[in-house]
Amino acid sequence: MPVPNNVLEAKRMMSASLLSAGAERGVIGRFRTLSVMAAAASAGNNVHAVGVGHKIVDGKLTDLLAVRLYVVQKLAESLLSNEDVLPTEINGIPTDVIESAPAFFLPNDTNDNTPVAAAAACTNARRSLQRPVMAGMSTAHFQVTAGTISCFCRSNADGDDPDATFVLSNNHVYADVNKAHIGDDLFQPGPADGGTSADRIATLHRFVPIQLGGQAPNRVDAAIGKMLPGVEIDSQICTVGHVAGTIAGEEGTAVCKHGRTTGYIEGSVFDPSLDALVGMDHNDPSIVALFQNQLRINVAPPFPAFGLGGDSGSLVISRETREAVGLYNAGPADGQYGLANRIEDVLAEMRIRLLN
Repeated sequence: MPVPNNVLEAKRMMSASLLSAGAERGVIGRFRTLSVMAAAASAGNNVHAVGVGHKIVDGKLTDLLAVRLYVVQKLAESLLSNEDVLPTEINGIPTDVIESAPAFFLPNDTNDNTPVAAAAACTNARRSLQRPVMAGMSTAHFQVTAGTISCFCRSNADGDDPDATFVLSNNHVYADVNKAHIGDDLFQPGPADGGTSADRIATLHRFVPIQLGGQAPNRVDAAIGKMLPGVEIDSQICTVGHVAGTIAGEEGTAVCKHGRTTGYIEGSVFDPSLDALVGMDHNDPSIVALFQNQLRINVAPPFPAFGLGGDSGSLVISRETREAVGLYNAGPADGQYGLANRIEDVLAEMRIRLLN
């Protein structure tokens, strides 16, 4: 069920004021602290995301739609100064304050040994050379460690061959956060997994530049490469199968994905319209970007994490219909939730259609 316009407008109001301030004050670099004094002193720099969804009371979802305010550390009101107390409602719409770690573009961790639920041959070889090339496998620009092939697609852009095959992943996987050049080599597997110039599968064809600084909004973190002649593909996603089209992700939508690091993972859409400040680099939290109208997806038990470093670029799929929902691109270090660009925004801004 779509979110009512009055709730979305209340979200936009809070997002405009709180996230702009958070970007200026460096909220992405904040962490939880056991010191009451330190936490209270940082309370004015606490909100890193604003979304919408049903209000949580005593750990359970209620029937009441609210504007969700995601904070680095939740504090009792008695510890806060008057100016640091977040509103309980906006234009009659209640708020819900939720403690949550900020999201980052996750660097590849070459030593990760996360267990996977699926044992398909492609899953076991997800960091290895795969020919034909399949989605859900390791890939990257030649100067990037490793990410994940989302899927294959055709281009709707003027001047492109409508029958050419392209491969989709994130900007930060295929365009190195705007630093790459059109025509650069793309590998499968990614360099962190042993990929070399002998493993070229495509050349960078187009990407949507990421606006940095946390003030200008982004909708997608996406790039496509044009497949090289003679490189065969298998258009299905490892363990997921063929994509059956697209569908809008809504609160509660059960989803799955297959990534280079975690393999097959399940989750559910927790927040269908999230505006979030996303860190670009764990070593430099001042490098940040604002992403609007994202999907926040919580991991489903018993899976340990929805996404970890190297999963960037995974296509998020409806478990029920096998339709594409979003393009995974960020999350906290522990992977308890992930952010995904809405698939309709990816298709529109990249000027592509999915290859089924």
